[in-house]
Parts: sequence; C-alpha cells; structure tokens
Amino acid sequence: MSAIIEQGRIAENALNEWLSDAGLSYTAICQSADTFARLFSGNVKRPDFLVLLESVGLLAVDAKNYAYSGGVYTLEFEAELRKSLTFERLFRLPLWYAYYDMTDEVTSWYWISALKVIEVGEVRTRGDNGLKFLAIRREHFEHIKNPSDLSKLYTHRLPGTANIAATVMQQ
Repeated sequence: MSAIIEQGRIAENALNEWLSDAGLSYTAICQSADTFARLFSGNVKRPDFLVLLESVGLLAVDAKNYAYSGGVYTLEFEAELRKSLTFERLFRLPLWYAYYDMTDEVTSWYWISALKVIEVGEVRTRGDNGLKFLAIRREHFEHIKNPSDLSKLYTHRLPGTANIAATVMQQ
C-alpha cells in the first residue's frame, strides 16, 4: 500500500472516530472500487462520509491528511477539485474537505468547502510535470476542535464569485 493511501486511511479512520465520539449522524462510505457505480471511476469524486447536521442538512465530507507546509494546505486541481465540483453538480450536495491536524496529541480538523477552495486557493504548479495544485492558507478554513465548533460551518462564507465563474467557464 502506498504511503499516500495509508495517510488517507489514517485521516478517514480518525474522522470516523471523531464523528462517532461526537454522536453525530453520519455514514462512512466504503471506498472499495467494487462497491461504486462506474460513474465514480473517472470524473466524479467519492466522498468519505455523508454527515447530517440537522439544522443545515446533509454534507459530503472528504478527509485529508496532508502536511501543513509553507503556511498552506494543498489540494490537487484536476484529480481532486474538478471531481468534487462534478460531484456537487450531480448530487446537489455540498462537499467539504476536512484536513486532519494532530498538534500536541490533540485531534482537530480544518474544514473548507469545495466552492471556497476555488475562490481562495492559489493555483501553483509542481515540478517538471506541470501538475497544478491549489495552495490554501489556513485562515480560509474553519478550525473544528469539538462538535460544537461545527456551527462555524453555518456562517462559512465565500468571499466572492469571480473564481467560481472563471472555473466554470474553463470547462
């Protein structure tokens, strides 16, 4: 198993435990390719969880375990973000990223919606292969330390629509 896959599983397991301990209504989505329709094999994101926040509704959540480095978290542009936006369009369900943070042996999460990532993420290019990714400063995330912090998601706002419109036009 690759190190990247193992990192992802650590985040998924940690979020599963955190959601369970919080007593939230959720379902973990099996990530086995055998259990998904062909729709998910190419251009559509498979979230890790569906979480019901009674006063907001259902959210799709994808757990991430990427290092916080250089003042940013990262997200691959093509492999992640475009697939996430396709998921949102098809299912009419908001997708959130929950970045795992384990500082001083305390688990917390940095949450950001896929739509906000488009708005605030800075497009960068990695290495000789020209792989595009987004660099997202922590200030754009909602820091979730305990279940009551999820109320921050209710007021999570997009700063504007220019980047969202530009992304839609590129497709």
